[in-house]
Amino acid sequence: MKNMPDCMCTDIVRYYMVKIRTLLLLSILLTSCGLTKRTENNTGNIQNEDNNSIVFLVLKISKDSIQKKNVIEFVSKTKSVGKIKNDYQGLIDSENYLTIDLYEQDKLIKTIVIPHPLYKSVEYLDGNTLTTKSIELNKEEFFIRLQMKDNSNKIRISETLKNTIPKELTTIKL
Repeated sequence: MKNMPDCMCTDIVRYYMVKIRTLLLLSILLTSCGLTKRTENNTGNIQNEDNNSIVFLVLKISKDSIQKKNVIEFVSKTKSVGKIKNDYQGLIDSENYLTIDLYEQDKLIKTIVIPHPLYKSVEYLDGNTLTTKSIELNKEEFFIRLQMKDNSNKIRISETLKNTIPKELTTIKL
C-alpha cells in the first residue's frame, strides 16, 4: 500500500467497514429473531404443559418359567414437554407383537403396535446366501414413547404370539 494514493486506501477501508457493519447487523438480527422465537416457545410450553407432553416409559419383559407366561415390569418414566411431530405407525412385519392401548379417563384413545422385544429376527450371510434366523430371548428392556394429555391415565399392554389370541400382560397407571 506504499505506492497507492491515500484516497484509494481510505476507499478500501470504507469498503471493508461497510461489509463488517452489514455482517454485524445481519448477525444481530438473526440472533434476536432466534431469541424471540425461543421465548415464545417457552411461554407456549408453560401454558400447555399438561396438554402437550411426551412420556417415555422404559419397561422390562421377561419369561416367567413358573407361570409359563411373559411378565412386564415398569422400570422408569420420563415426562417431557413437547409434541410428537410425526405419529405415523407403519405395518408390523412380525408374527409376535405387543399392543399398547392408551386410555383417557377409561376410554381407549390410541393403539400402538410394536414388534415383540423377546422375539428377534436376525439375518446373516451363510456362504453366499442370506439366511434369516429367529431368536427367542429370556428378558429384554424396551421403551415406549407416547403423546400424553392431562387426562390420559393408563396404558394396557397385550401380546400376540404366532397363531394365538391376544393376551393381556399388564396395565400401568400413568
